[in-house]
Amino acid sequence: MTARLLRRLPSPLVIVVATLCAILFTITLAKGLSDPDYFWHVTAGRLIVTTGQVPSTDPFSFTWFGRPWTPHEWLSELLIYRLVSWLGERGALAAFSILGPATIALLAVAFARRRIATVPLVMALILAAAVLIPYVTLRPQAESWFLMALLIGGLLELRADRPAFALLVVPLFAVWANLHGLWVIGLGILGVYLLFTLLGRTPMSPAWRWMLAGFIGAVLASMATPAGPIGILYPLRYIQPGDWGLANISEWQSPNFHDPAHWPLLILVVALIANAGRATPGWLTLLSYVGVVMALAALRNAPVAAVLAVPTLAFGLDDRWKRHFRRDAAHRPASVELGRRLLELTAAAIVVVSAVLIILPRSMGGIARADQASSYPQAAVDRLVQIEPNARVLAEYGWGGYVIYRMYQGGGRVFVDGRNDMYDQSVLSDYSAIRAANPGWRPLVDRYGVDAMLFPPGEPITKGPALDAGWCEAYRDSVGVLLLRTCPR
Repeated sequence: MTARLLRRLPSPLVIVVATLCAILFTITLAKGLSDPDYFWHVTAGRLIVTTGQVPSTDPFSFTWFGRPWTPHEWLSELLIYRLVSWLGERGALAAFSILGPATIALLAVAFARRRIATVPLVMALILAAAVLIPYVTLRPQAESWFLMALLIGGLLELRADRPAFALLVVPLFAVWANLHGLWVIGLGILGVYLLFTLLGRTPMSPAWRWMLAGFIGAVLASMATPAGPIGILYPLRYIQPGDWGLANISEWQSPNFHDPAHWPLLILVVALIANAGRATPGWLTLLSYVGVVMALAALRNAPVAAVLAVPTLAFGLDDRWKRHFRRDAAHRPASVELGRRLLELTAAAIVVVSAVLIILPRSMGGIARADQASSYPQAAVDRLVQIEPNARVLAEYGWGGYVIYRMYQGGGRVFVDGRNDMYDQSVLSDYSAIRAANPGWRPLVDRYGVDAMLFPPGEPITKGPALDAGWCEAYRDSVGVLLLRTCPR
């Protein structure tokens, strides 16, 4: 009876991973719609639905209007809009909140199948989850983390006696290339695996022709986007985001290890260095180091580093564990093992319930409607919509997407928004010059035909220069200041 009950209970790994995933889901839900790009993503999705086509030129700004734009995340934007339409913003957020936990769960399954012991695997997964936490929210990038884990798990399953499975990467990349630009990292993972296959270092080496066919097919599938074959070159824009992006967008900057928020990444880097590829296939070791270099170059790559680090850490820690700390549970009495399992389940339930009770009540504002968030100038935009709904708006960079969300259908257009990869560097530099009220800012706003400016109260342009130049302050609160070229009557 005891043994039968024990077999029906989840394993220690399942208990721990489920607990970790539940906590990560709760944190993601509590953070709410914290990515400012959400607003233009959902607006782009709505545009695709209403027009029946994916735009190839910019419809949202007045500085780049009608010029080339490659919506490389169009399928994600369509998905986000559909989720919001069907489930509301909370439901869409909940759906995307599954992706981070699903990535961790997928990695857990992949390496449990490699006979990695529970303790070392859990250690690697907890560290990866800690690195993911600052980045989890409703954003297309989360889909790439999951697909990256799926690709790694799939490559680990490949065998020379069933080589045709290598061709499954083709439909994977056909979808991925339309979801998010990190498909190019996936293609790099596949390329590294192919290289080691050709060198005789993977189980697919005897069937290398199939692996080569899979890689070529994945490259061709990545061209199956609205941009066509030339679209495969688009991710190269992210290799060098330009001087403006490096100076002004925190995710493009290197980590600051004096900031506690970046400590999990630091621990991950140190752990990988200490592990030194121990007991790990060479292709996975190389990928883990590539991930570290990417994360040290730009913070936005930290989740990529986390996913790529799990295999190396899991294999290396497992080797140490089995050499020095392995405990054999087979010799324990069933009653003792049952007691341990029930204790683990109880502890997991307490942890999850505590996390939900502590985290969610403190962050209910995060899962309220997006336009109620205190970090966006809702009242100022309300006022602008009343006065001039089709204004050409120079808004704070992080607010550009929100202005698009609120004003696009009424004819409003923005100076810049979160599509840093699209705008010319001169436009971004002019935006900074106006915001800082640098000498010559007046001719710039005249040349661009700006009707309204919307900035936080602390920006130089809001502290007198605009008023001195004849602009009218139409609204001010603790979040934003609305400045108009012409005072409303």
